[in-house]
Amino acid sequence: MRKRRYMSLEGQSPALDGVPLPVVHNIVATAQIDSSLTQLDLEKIRQLLPFSFYDRSKFAAITIRLSNPECTTLLFSSGKLVVTGGRTWYESVYSSLYVARLLGECIPSERFTLAQCAVQNMVAHVELPVGPHGMLDIQAMYSRLGLNCTYQKRMFPGLIYRPEASPVVLLCFYSGKIVITGGKTLVDIYEGWNRLWPTVKAFVVDKPPAQDSQGAHADPHTHCKRRKGGKAEP
Repeated sequence: MRKRRYMSLEGQSPALDGVPLPVVHNIVATAQIDSSLTQLDLEKIRQLLPFSFYDRSKFAAITIRLSNPECTTLLFSSGKLVVTGGRTWYESVYSSLYVARLLGECIPSERFTLAQCAVQNMVAHVELPVGPHGMLDIQAMYSRLGLNCTYQKRMFPGLIYRPEASPVVLLCFYSGKIVITGGKTLVDIYEGWNRLWPTVKAFVVDKPPAQDSQGAHADPHTHCKRRKGGKAEP
């Protein structure tokens, strides 16, 4: 397998001064495990691996859960492997190699090798310094950046921001928490966020008085009065 380079999150961050630092918390990778078998017997593998789950009537892959690192893998009969839960590319590769070794222990007459492993998606999060009395005004973001946003607050409290020519997509919340997804490398995550930070920063505002007294989960754009009978009056 070709040796790959991967940049660690600690000590090598390209984040700019004053820009909140994203932290990668999940990597989705795909791998290919080669062998002389044309098809893997997933039912036999399930019987030999107590920490696996397989129901052919529901899904075509066997689920293998690993404890160190804490990753979940989906193995198909073709040898294709999907790895989720890793925080670095190294964890994804290690999990793939470990599954290949487990297959060798289950079927000792065959040899299993890891042919490739590639990152398909990286998910990171960042906490904006809004403080106890601030918030990210996603309603104003939707009003000004609507062509690149998806926001349906009755169905989901977050705003999806898809900027043009950006390697990442942002999922923004009133609390100031932002999920960054869509990148395949740390460069995508860091550079994409560094470019979008000035736009996002412009929508960090103070909470309205009513919002500040009711708590962080109230909608700051919903204000109503109460009648004596308990019914809301717009």
